[in-house]
Amino acid sequence: MQRRTEDRDFSAYNAAQQGRPVRPLAVRAVEIAAQGTADAAVPRPTGPGAADGDERPTAVELGSGIGIEAEFLARQGYEVWTYDADPSVEPALRQLAARHPVHHSTTVLESIADLPSADLLLSCATLSFVPRAAFGGLWRSIVAAVRPGGVLAIDLFGENDDWAVTDGTFLSRSQVEDLLQGWASAEVEEREYDGHSFGGPKHWHTFTVIARR
Repeated sequence: MQRRTEDRDFSAYNAAQQGRPVRPLAVRAVEIAAQGTADAAVPRPTGPGAADGDERPTAVELGSGIGIEAEFLARQGYEVWTYDADPSVEPALRQLAARHPVHHSTTVLESIADLPSADLLLSCATLSFVPRAAFGGLWRSIVAAVRPGGVLAIDLFGENDDWAVTDGTFLSRSQVEDLLQGWASAEVEEREYDGHSFGGPKHWHTFTVIARR
């Protein structure tokens, strides 16, 4: 019998994230977004030293936790919209919003119908917790949100992952590639290995995706 993903309690996990470094996926996404494209008429990240009045590029983060990546994005010059289902992260996000242009919503991701237009959309190790029946609708919202020339940077879990016994969305390589049909470019790194999770030993099967609209 499948375990329901909503039965997971992420509050302890999120509380334990304080002080960890920014995830490499976020750093790489900002680097790629900063490169821009010759035909993309969208504002590019200008960094914390941008002149007053410059339009900030926008970023969306799905599954923000306590806001470590959101703060990094804001410091790189982005205006950031964050979404997370765990209400325990709200105090940390309120404190972050008092210092940086960060706008937070507490909501389950599958309930999102519309997202802000984004020059960068980031989701680290979160999207696969969305139930399979709702994933298609959220994916359409993601695709619609990323502006031409914008960057998508996400983690997805594969069908051989230990957590594939839950009711989340766990994909094959071909299914991941199908999601990326029509994108201007896409890098997909697949990894499968035995390691650890917050809950103990785990077999991981992951896809790290960076794509340009």
